[in-house]
Amino acid sequence: MERIFTFGGSIPLATGQNARKGTARFFTSTKFLFLNIFLFLSVTVSGQLAYKERLEIPLLKNDTEFTVLPCSSDGVVMYRTRDGQSPNIEIILLDTAFQQRWGGLIRVEPKYQLANQVVSNKKVYFLFANKVYSDIHFLVFEVDLASGNYTRYVVRNFVPFRASAFEATANGLLIGGYFAGRIPVVIFFDFLTQKSKVLPGLFNESGELLQISTESSGNFNVLINARNVSRQRTLWIKRYTAHGDLLQNEILNPIESSSLLFGRALALNENQQLIAGVYGQRNSDYSRGIFMAHLNEEDASEPIYFPFADLENFFKFMKVKREKRIKERIQRKKIKGKKIRFQYRFLVHEFVEYDDEYILLGEAFYPRYRSVERSGYTGINQSTMVFDGYQYTHAVIIGFSKEGELIWDNSFEINDVRTFTLEQFVKMDLQEDKIVLLYLFDSKIRSKIIQNNTVLEGKSLSELNRHTYSPEGQKVGKLEYWYNGYFLASGIQNIGRPGIGRQTRQIFFVNKIRFE
Repeated sequence: MERIFTFGGSIPLATGQNARKGTARFFTSTKFLFLNIFLFLSVTVSGQLAYKERLEIPLLKNDTEFTVLPCSSDGVVMYRTRDGQSPNIEIILLDTAFQQRWGGLIRVEPKYQLANQVVSNKKVYFLFANKVYSDIHFLVFEVDLASGNYTRYVVRNFVPFRASAFEATANGLLIGGYFAGRIPVVIFFDFLTQKSKVLPGLFNESGELLQISTESSGNFNVLINARNVSRQRTLWIKRYTAHGDLLQNEILNPIESSSLLFGRALALNENQQLIAGVYGQRNSDYSRGIFMAHLNEEDASEPIYFPFADLENFFKFMKVKREKRIKERIQRKKIKGKKIRFQYRFLVHEFVEYDDEYILLGEAFYPRYRSVERSGYTGINQSTMVFDGYQYTHAVIIGFSKEGELIWDNSFEINDVRTFTLEQFVKMDLQEDKIVLLYLFDSKIRSKIIQNNTVLEGKSLSELNRHTYSPEGQKVGKLEYWYNGYFLASGIQNIGRPGIGRQTRQIFFVNKIRFE
């Protein structure tokens, strides 16, 4: 059944002691929380998209919206700053049926601001940085999902940098960012010793911190994009022990006159990894195709390159006539023994193992600019180009064999999405006999069902908010992976019919959905 939970009124918050060391409890009870529960029959729409539970929280004029953190089968954490008391955090844990398990307030000194958060090993971690740049230490709260107890850590830092990456392992915390805005640095905080250190092999030269990935063994990897001695952009893969000691430091060098622009690492076992990403010209940010390389405990293989022009369905997002012209152009070049090169801005978001294949998912985009008229000192209007967001065009999904051969590819048109921050929109539901591609935008779920190169069901639209109210509008929402094929769709919605004498109200909603 589809259940809609409506939160009403304020939430009594615990007054547990916020100790600097040790653990403090901030859980009270759940009886105050759910005031109204409405039950509706489950809804299944095109493509077997089934809506399960739905949660609604009324927002007052000055209320801030919640951020949703999926915690696998442990439930979902929702948090927000409360009543303008930033950076204090109101936090709630709901189980998979949207029943509250605990809730309360984490009190934080006013000098801190929330920098990042991560869920790991049945705990959620909140990273705070000091608002004053001269104080370079970090503050971390570790919240146990089972009990609601939290532990407060002060992470001593030695290098002033702005945190942009945050991961947790069973042994410690990894905080990454940039010194002077361009030099990657990562510190490791050890839970056992309560000490932190700058990871060796970093903090040497300018570059881009692409990924911090953890392994089941406790070891972890740091992926850096930087220039080699030939001034080509390339990838450095740095592997560390569970306590931050450098195990391996390998470089992937591109072919002549090319650069490796972006990548993702996939750990196969304790000694082997696959690296996949995009490559382009030496001094360009535009990608020409996909690459893949194998890394073992001794060295790294030469990258294998797959140009966009070689993909069967890469151009399916275009109109039929334009796609036909481009494919005919590619074929003419091949007959003459020449190559045609296409360039796109492209990010690889996911690289995962699926049955006997490796699946890569990425999205293409381009920056948009608009002209703005401004009055100069002479009184003459001058036209200036200003950034107007990133326009997404399509997602690409590729299947590789265990031997690194390209088996199939497919694509998904997403040209209705424009944002000011680069983030992943399209998610994939890997089922036994098909793959569902889907994303949330403007209160609708867009989906496409494929099987390798074949499209089983074309792009379809499904209304997300199916209830008795009439939506006036909605902010761009979020679609997150949850557990066992379930997804969480969340956002803010205006409820009611606009007009003279009519009132609307704003809610924060969370939907539990899946393809069946």
